[in-house]
Amino acid sequence: MVEIRIQEDIFRNYPTFRRGIVVARDAHNKGHCRPLAAMLEETIADAAEHPIDIKSNPRTAVWNEAHRQFNSNPNKFPPAHCALLKRVQKPGTHIPFINRIVAIMNYNSIKNVTPVGGDDLMHAGQCLELRYATGGENFTPLGCPELREHPNPGEIIYVVAESNEVMCRRWNWRNGHKTRITEESQTIIMNIDVLGEQSEAKAVGTRDRVAGMLMEFCQADIETTLMTPANLAYQLEI
Repeated sequence: MVEIRIQEDIFRNYPTFRRGIVVARDAHNKGHCRPLAAMLEETIADAAEHPIDIKSNPRTAVWNEAHRQFNSNPNKFPPAHCALLKRVQKPGTHIPFINRIVAIMNYNSIKNVTPVGGDDLMHAGQCLELRYATGGENFTPLGCPELREHPNPGEIIYVVAESNEVMCRRWNWRNGHKTRITEESQTIIMNIDVLGEQSEAKAVGTRDRVAGMLMEFCQADIETTLMTPANLAYQLEI
């Protein structure tokens, strides 16, 4: 049993925040997938052809302001979808096809201009929590297994509660190494975070498209939910 929790203070301080959740089991994540790769390339090309101003567009500005609210500089530590958009809006940009699940995350982050992230549940823990950091937690950055960092007190983190191992720093800035999604990942959790106007409808819409793509391209068994001020915790079997 795994419990997903969101600290009530986060909803209090960010009242429009909603988190769509997709759990995928028995996912086939190995090998290249030409149709999925083509979809990803198409949305990258579209982003380059129709660029947005990341500082002023409501879908990115709301996240920049959210980061400033917990004292994180979004220019130095940009939300992941903002960094991805800045990268792909340059004409001729190509991003590698890492694996099917990561491609689905990237596609939806670009397509919906919203943070979409994921973790391997088999390398996480029993209680996964989005909360404010105390500063005593540990973080190993993605791709840097030898490093050990600590979040700043008051920073929003996604953390394994029982081990204090941070899976993502600064809400959606950088993922941890331990729970990264690889070709071997079969049981994963995907988080779709939305702020601003019509956040609930947007979170549900993107969540359901992510779920459909995981079924189509990874033949996964799917479970979904929506985290709201009225739904602070959710339990699932893995």
